[in-house]
Amino acid sequence: MSDERRADRDRSLPPGVDAIERRFRSPAVVVARPLILGSLSALGVVRRFRWRAEGVETLLDRGQPVIFAANHASHADTAAILGTLPRALHKRTCVAAALDVFGPATNGSKRSFAVLRRECLQVVVAAGFHAFAFDRQGPPLRSLRTAVTLVRRGWNILLYPEGTRSRTGRMGPFKAGVGILARTAGRPIIPVHVTGGPTILPCGRFLPNPGTAVVRYGECISPRRGESAEEVTERVRQRIVELGRVGASVAAVPEPAPATRAPRRAPAR
Repeated sequence: MSDERRADRDRSLPPGVDAIERRFRSPAVVVARPLILGSLSALGVVRRFRWRAEGVETLLDRGQPVIFAANHASHADTAAILGTLPRALHKRTCVAAALDVFGPATNGSKRSFAVLRRECLQVVVAAGFHAFAFDRQGPPLRSLRTAVTLVRRGWNILLYPEGTRSRTGRMGPFKAGVGILARTAGRPIIPVHVTGGPTILPCGRFLPNPGTAVVRYGECISPRRGESAEEVTERVRQRIVELGRVGASVAAVPEPAPATRAPRRAPAR
């Protein structure tokens, strides 16, 4: 195998923990992070979108680290979840992002525009969301080992167990990786349901629309003795479905009509 092909193969692998933490500490990420988060806040004011949390009080007394497992229907979901976390949790939360979308380009030594664009995207997502590349298509063991080590080093992890965004609004089946991670790392899972993301940022759209994304946090779920990873994962999925039903029932209740004042009668002459 040529050196170029070997380098291209290595570049296609998900990064290890040390490489991930080096990127998080890199000057480019450290400088860009407050700028990106500030720009996102300003964009929310200009484009009139916002996040609202329910159940976040359950996180306040929860020890770290934890694993967040959420449904996924829009690229706005990540910003909504991170934007509603308490500051201490937000600071130590990283996001598993698809290797084939956010991972390194594999064009060898050619510095094409596509390679440069991919590298810029990596800096942006690493700075804004502390994202790291997670292999959702190939063998998951390397990525799972990396996630376990991140948790053991004190990082909370946000995962989307569906593995991709839903295009229909219906939640897809969950991959068992979240259950394996919880069992191996010995940490609880926080189920999360997000509604409103596709309204703000539909698939294929770059600029967000006005709207509100509601993030609902459930009680933590810990693996039971003798419970398989698949069973843990299914419990998490069912809880997220329930959180979504709560949101749907709340949205179905019409808001009371504003009180109207009786017309003032003219004084008698």
